[in-house]
Amino acid sequence: MKKIKDKKLPPGSRFLLPVLLVLLILSGGITLAQNKQTKKDTKKKKVEFDVNAGLNTFYDDNILKYSDKYLERFMNNKDQGRFHIETYDDVVLAPSLKLASTYKLFGKMNTKVNADFLYNHYIVNDVKNWSIFTLGIQQFITKKASFKLSYSYIPEFYVRHFRDEDWVEVLGYVPETFVPYSFAKENYGIWAQNTFFKNTRIRGSLNYALYYHNEHYTEYDCKNWVFGLTLYQPLHKKVRMELRWEFTTSDAKGYDEPFETRETSDDADATYEEDVFMFAITWQLPKMLKKNHDISFDGEYLKRYYTTNNYLEEDPEHAGRVDDAWRCFFTYSISITKSFEASAFYKWYGRNTDSESELNDLYLAAEKDFRQNQVGIGFTYSFDFK
Repeated sequence: MKKIKDKKLPPGSRFLLPVLLVLLILSGGITLAQNKQTKKDTKKKKVEFDVNAGLNTFYDDNILKYSDKYLERFMNNKDQGRFHIETYDDVVLAPSLKLASTYKLFGKMNTKVNADFLYNHYIVNDVKNWSIFTLGIQQFITKKASFKLSYSYIPEFYVRHFRDEDWVEVLGYVPETFVPYSFAKENYGIWAQNTFFKNTRIRGSLNYALYYHNEHYTEYDCKNWVFGLTLYQPLHKKVRMELRWEFTTSDAKGYDEPFETRETSDDADATYEEDVFMFAITWQLPKMLKKNHDISFDGEYLKRYYTTNNYLEEDPEHAGRVDDAWRCFFTYSISITKSFEASAFYKWYGRNTDSESELNDLYLAAEKDFRQNQVGIGFTYSFDFK
């Protein structure tokens, strides 16, 4: 049986140290930007400091990505203990803050440091509130070539409540066997890019992500490697295109007791491999009332194969499972002033889940298929210190 105790999340020092380091660098940038320097000093220590404050608000019609089966059960007050939400939809407020500073530490080549914060607040269902912190440093090697190191951290992300099968064996199908499934995530990334010909930019990326699940689902702890290749290509003076491919390999722990191994465990094994294909295009429209504005489309297709060796009888949610997922984003943006931008957007998500076993196909589809729509507006104000 799983031990019911708090699982230690990543030590705070992992996140606090780089945060303090970047904030120290950024604060130095503010000081340099504000202090009066001689012309000679200014040339040696040219610093640019930017602050972007944003606020998005949107309506989400399926905040937990439930299938039709569970939306219906929620509406009919079934499964006591499963649903820890007041409504299956909600309005979200998402404030953000981005800090960036540019230096010339190596001759004439720019060094850019950034610290970003995003918070998602659900008006009715605060169990879904979550935030992400991102730190990064980009170094230009030439005017067209650069690389970047980044780190991001999500302290807690709630997915939904599930039945803990170990406790079902002891207590039966009672409300108390529904427990929360949530995780913390760390991501370490690096990318390198170069511009070829006149304006064809190619970027290669590598990310290493660590997922730490709460005490009820430690078998889902995993290490993910993500390899990516991106092409940025203008098609016209006012039209830009982006193509990206990513491959992910996820190695899940697959057990939850110290004496177990993945081979001897009877727990779920969520190890998988996936390919992601993305296409985006942005069209800068003719000026309207002397204002710059554009529309963009961002589409993505994901194919995921779960690779567990577990038998179907012991792991029906992963054995032979195949996911097809899509997302489509439409955005309209307009620059109200040089520093103030507004946008309106629509986002659609969908997933179909199948199984290599016909016996399990209908079960997985009823459990995992979902559709989700989001529609909202956003505002960004930019402060530029030079």
